[in-house]
Amino acid sequence: MKKTIKALALIAIAASAALPASANTFLGARVAADTSDVDVIAVPGAQLFSEVRFCVVNRAVHFGDVDVRFAIGTSQDLPVRRIVAPGQCTNWLNLRGPARNIDEIRFRYQTIVNAGPQALVTAHGR
Repeated sequence: MKKTIKALALIAIAASAALPASANTFLGARVAADTSDVDVIAVPGAQLFSEVRFCVVNRAVHFGDVDVRFAIGTSQDLPVRRIVAPGQCTNWLNLRGPARNIDEIRFRYQTIVNAGPQALVTAHGR
């Protein structure tokens, strides 16, 4: 019982110490491999987010499974599962529940084969 109360108190303190996110915060980026792969974007800091989106440059990327892991230990699968063309972004994707601190974003993807530079995937939150 004491451990549960202590854990809840720590979560409440961490949430109250987190800063509200701006309208569009850059969360991180990864250079995509030339084939299928899984990448992780670690999100530093203690900002709170209720939506995320992904943008792509250089080459189209077909997103499969995208998993957002939160600092409190929970995660959410996002329904991206589509091709994002170079220079385009996904729609803003809602995160269930109240705004939370994102620990990392893990995404499975496949780049669309063509000549030229590798795709760059960026993640943004608000």
